[in-house]
Amino acid sequence: MFIGTLDQAIVAAALPAIAADLGGLGQIAWLVTAYLLAATVAAPVYGRLGDAFGRKPALLTALALFLAGSVACAMAASLPFLIAGRALQGLGGGGLMTLAQALIGEAVSPRERGRFQGWFGAIFALASTLGPVAGGVLSERLGWRSIFWVNVPLAIAAAAAAARLAGAPGQGRFFPDAIGTPLFAASTVALLLSLSLGGHASWTSPTVALPLVLAVVGFLLLWPVEVRARDPLIPPALVRLPTVWRSSVCVFLFASLLFAMIVQLPMLLELGYGLSPASSGLMLLPLTLTQVVVSTITGSRISATARPTWPMFAGLATAGVALAVLAGVVKMGPIAVCLASTVVGIGLGTTMPAAQTIVQWASGSEHLGTATGLLSFARSIGGVVGAAMATAILFAMLSRSSPAVAEQIDQLASGSASSHPGALPGALPAFRWVFGALALAGAMAAAVARSLPDVDLSTAPSATPAPQAA
Repeated sequence: MFIGTLDQAIVAAALPAIAADLGGLGQIAWLVTAYLLAATVAAPVYGRLGDAFGRKPALLTALALFLAGSVACAMAASLPFLIAGRALQGLGGGGLMTLAQALIGEAVSPRERGRFQGWFGAIFALASTLGPVAGGVLSERLGWRSIFWVNVPLAIAAAAAAARLAGAPGQGRFFPDAIGTPLFAASTVALLLSLSLGGHASWTSPTVALPLVLAVVGFLLLWPVEVRARDPLIPPALVRLPTVWRSSVCVFLFASLLFAMIVQLPMLLELGYGLSPASSGLMLLPLTLTQVVVSTITGSRISATARPTWPMFAGLATAGVALAVLAGVVKMGPIAVCLASTVVGIGLGTTMPAAQTIVQWASGSEHLGTATGLLSFARSIGGVVGAAMATAILFAMLSRSSPAVAEQIDQLASGSASSHPGALPGALPAFRWVFGALALAGAMAAAVARSLPDVDLSTAPSATPAPQAA
């Protein structure tokens, strides 16, 4: 799980060096987008294959694809070849987090899963924090190809460890979802393309609006297709469970808040206060490192009490209140912003351990991988939506109040600015709108978490999904 999460973040810091070596500055963002598209689509597919054929061989297959993609990226002689290698990496990386979590769910009792899921949440936050730092250091000292070569020993070590696991053999029953799987993949790709392009073009332009409309139509059609499928990729009976779909909504909103903060907080510190990129990166650490600590503590508490619902509600409510405070202290300086963002991290740290244990408990052993893949999908989509929507709000507010500032930020984001502009007058009020909107999303997440049934992990769920579609 560490290398899968690390690889999503480590490339961002090396993009300028890659563009300088291989050219194609206008297409450089596809190095991130290609991985994200492939990993997001692959996550539920791996969950379903793991349930059918065994999660250990599925994990080893994912590691092999990830390793092959890393080598292809490290040896790439052109940008198109590098983008193809990133897509291959994503096809493997999409299974690493999903199958690692499912294997823990397979190996330990529902009550003990909280402790392990707390460690997973800590690993996710830690890798997300270390990724940009490691990418910058490696690309500066050893060249950008080193960020891909470093995956080789890590993937081999992970494969050696995974090979020692005693995984269950799987159900042995699998009928390809010939219509649902490609429809799900196409709808997901269209949605992510629309959200990615929305950061650089008008949301009403055909290049953004058309993929978004196709994605909505595709997902609406997916439900009746999956209801009629003999062996659906995403069983409707599983999604109908209140604990599953409400937990997935909480994870979606959690990821929206987290990735919006990861994008917007450095921009606030650099463009609102004139801090250097290095300083703004350091002030991002409290947001992520508090999640590492809180996630571990939350997982242990869930294992001790067998009650995961209350920690998730309390954490999301805390994050929502802290975001509202952050919107109010934007003009009070970097220290006040850093303190408020620390409380946001404390609140967000409770979500993943609680959501994972709730969904795995509710789904039963037969659908363990599918349910875990559903959460991975919700987290990936939520992260993209949160980052895109927060950026859209920022540019909308800046365009209304200070078009010149909006143009400068657009040049900085696209890499066309010649230097860092420092503090920009008129930027702070726009960030207040951004964090205010995130506070509303946090309140929505807390409300959904509060509506979850009071789950007791020491007992069996009252209803589990049928083996086939309803």
